[in-house]
Amino acid sequence: MFDIYLSFIITWTVVLVPPAFVRLVRRKALTKTAAVVLCVALYFANIVLFTALGSESKSHGALMIGAVISYFVFRWQTKASAAKAISDRRKELGYDE
Repeated sequence: MFDIYLSFIITWTVVLVPPAFVRLVRRKALTKTAAVVLCVALYFANIVLFTALGSESKSHGALMIGAVISYFVFRWQTKASAAKAISDRRKELGYDE
C-alpha cells in the first residue's frame, strides 16, 4: 500500500514541478501556442522518463491529466496580470495614448 502512495507522490511531483518552475521564473502567463507546445513536450518527456523507470502503464492516463493541468498552470492569470496584459495590448493597438 505504501508503494502506491509513493508512486502517486513521485508521479505528480515530476509532472507538476516543471510547469510551476516555468511560471515562477517567467512570472506571467504563456500564450496558448507556447503552453500547448510545452505541455506536449513535457508529456513525451514524462513518458520517456517513466518508461525508463519501469512503468507498467500502457496508457499513461495520469500523465495526460498532468499535461492538461500543466496547460492551465501555464495559462493561469491573476486579475492584476490580466489587467496589465489588456492595458499593454490596448497601448499596442493605439487605443490608450
